[in-house]
Amino acid sequence: MSDAPPSASAPTASAPTASAPTASAPVVLLLQGPRSPFLARLADALAARGARVERVLFCPGDALFWRGRPAVRFRGREGDWPGFVRRLMLERAVTDVLGLGDGRIWHRTAFAEARALGVRVHVLEQGYLRPGRLTLEPDRLGGWRPGPGDLDGPDAEPAPAFRSSFAAFAAMDAAHHLANFALGWARYPHYRSHELHGPVAEWAGWARKALTAPRRARGRRRALAALDRTSGPVFLLALQLETDFQVRDHGPPGGLRAALAAVAASFAAHAPPDATLVVKPHPLDPGLTPWRRLLRESPAGGRALWLDGGDLDALLKRCAGVVTVNSTVGLAALGAGAPVALLGRAVYEDLAWRGPLDGFWRAPPAPGPARVAAFRGALARATQLRGAFDGEGMAPGAEAVAAAVLARAGEGA
Repeated sequence: MSDAPPSASAPTASAPTASAPTASAPVVLLLQGPRSPFLARLADALAARGARVERVLFCPGDALFWRGRPAVRFRGREGDWPGFVRRLMLERAVTDVLGLGDGRIWHRTAFAEARALGVRVHVLEQGYLRPGRLTLEPDRLGGWRPGPGDLDGPDAEPAPAFRSSFAAFAAMDAAHHLANFALGWARYPHYRSHELHGPVAEWAGWARKALTAPRRARGRRRALAALDRTSGPVFLLALQLETDFQVRDHGPPGGLRAALAAVAASFAAHAPPDATLVVKPHPLDPGLTPWRRLLRESPAGGRALWLDGGDLDALLKRCAGVVTVNSTVGLAALGAGAPVALLGRAVYEDLAWRGPLDGFWRAPPAPGPARVAAFRGALARATQLRGAFDGEGMAPGAEAVAAAVLARAGEGA
């Protein structure tokens, strides 16, 4: 494993190959990925197809899941990274670069350098259509739009819901952070995570959630009972994670707090008197922001319900409309026949309410089922792959991503 600048290191830091790559074989540079062995599986799948794999490690957590394979370690400062990755791509003859999301500074910078060099960019993320799918987009996340003829095909077929374990997911996340705690100061002294909250704060939040689980369950039952008594229209505000770059880069100024305040004020002033606003947190929200209190103190507090958990699919069937920054819940809502208002940019924005939010509460139009089905099918064919980042879906996901990356390389995309 090399931690020297690319110009000073021998170009041998590639993942093991199952078949010897040819001189014209694609060379795929992997950056940061999910906190699981997914990238290691992906490297094997790429190598088995004749590609050469390069990897940059940014922190001990990256190294933990790379499992001792050859790689280049970046130990410099943020300002050193553009020149470092540019030299690496030139000296290793990189043809393709892939990372999880395009928001973190390491990826944003590397992708910009790649575009300048004519290197293909592949952005990996959780699936737009869930469960059982991953997203792989060229160049940038959320950039796909249907072209002529794309909407002529069928709806997306249901994907298998691969089995996974939240306990295993949490253990891998903890292992990543513990490795950084123990070794980061010595081996990667300048690394800074892209996350808004540190792991200690998040773990404390999850501990509080575990301790208050019975109380939260009682609150959920009360909210569902109140919802059952409601005869007027029901609107859902689906919250996301504050650390999500889809919110940070493509959401409204002020983030989720500002979004909640704006939605509550608009609902209070313009929704029908018998309407109810349901606010639902993201399932992985660590509880560091007092969303329930902020909702209670908002202008909509007396007409709003806080629903922590519950059956999302059943709720969507009940909704007169759904509001979100740009969550994939919006796509699920459209599939259930509910109109959607977006507060940010999203891949499905052409199907969403385009007018002021104040007008959404009275008579929100929903796109026809055929239009939604055609869009979902086109989106699935262009960007969605079956698999997952952990659990049962990790192996098929890695195989599918490898095949898609090399197919694009073969097309010269």
